[in-house]
Amino acid sequence: MKKYLFCSFGNIAQREFRILKKLQLDCLVNVYTHKYEQHRIFDNELNITYSDNLLEVYDINTIFYDIEDALNAEEYDAVFIYTLPPERINVAIDVAKKGFNFFVEKPLSNNLDKIYKLQGTIEREKVKCAIGFQMRFHPLLNKLKEMVDNKEFGKIYRIEVSHYNSIYNWTKGRDLTENFYILSNNSGGLLLNQAVHEIDYLTWIFGKHYPISAIYGQWLNIPNSDVEDNITILSNLELTNVCIPVIINLDFLSKVPTRKIAIYGTEKTETFDLMDKSIIWNDLFMDEMKAFLNLLDDKKDSRLATLEDGIHSLEYCMDIKSNFTKINL
Repeated sequence: MKKYLFCSFGNIAQREFRILKKLQLDCLVNVYTHKYEQHRIFDNELNITYSDNLLEVYDINTIFYDIEDALNAEEYDAVFIYTLPPERINVAIDVAKKGFNFFVEKPLSNNLDKIYKLQGTIEREKVKCAIGFQMRFHPLLNKLKEMVDNKEFGKIYRIEVSHYNSIYNWTKGRDLTENFYILSNNSGGLLLNQAVHEIDYLTWIFGKHYPISAIYGQWLNIPNSDVEDNITILSNLELTNVCIPVIINLDFLSKVPTRKIAIYGTEKTETFDLMDKSIIWNDLFMDEMKAFLNLLDDKKDSRLATLEDGIHSLEYCMDIKSNFTKINL
């Protein structure tokens, strides 16, 4: 019987739990979480209900409230890490030290302080790991990657990315006045937690790119929030020794959700609507889980994000935070 541990049990963790149980009906799953009088239960559309007993909702073997007890309980085939970014890196290091394979939600951390310690531990213990970048499994991005690999655009001379949504849509059902973690710079803020998806899939398709300028600020008047809610980034992508501008626009102000990427080439220009209604979002998570379980059996999927991929995207976002000035609007 395969044995797994889930560290934290919020929205994404619950989605992945359901998928794992569907793929491996007889696996044992333990959960480490905090004590709550009422646990939030999320469905795939982020609708929230409440329960005072997780064991009545999910087929969990044992619930732990202490991380050390949870890690010592079993010899796990893998650990799934969904704790908040400031805690995530420490949990990952502890997991790697025990020699457990792991899957960790993006971003790896809210800073770079212990990233390379984690990298060294993984190499020493020969641990298999993957980062939660499910956009790599998006069918339109896979089509785009194939087109780029086949040079269908000719010489690419500009790339534009747009990702807009309302913070109220994205956090449906949660009270933003009660110190919601993502609205604090201590957790990296909206840029670190959300832009990192766009940074990753651009790197996966085109190669590494680096920010050369950014303008970002805060328009929303949300109590206890000190993070940016809109940003425009200009990146530099080097293809065949030619610098190509990558323009990334992100905001949590728009009432109309939008997620697009436009590629401009000498032979072809095309825009991909990543929110196409034919896309079933749960399928992205399902395919990612299948790829990770295959990795545990030494079957690698080139779409699955590696530790190095996670480090690059985090370095990119930290570069913006360190070197470009936030505009207080």
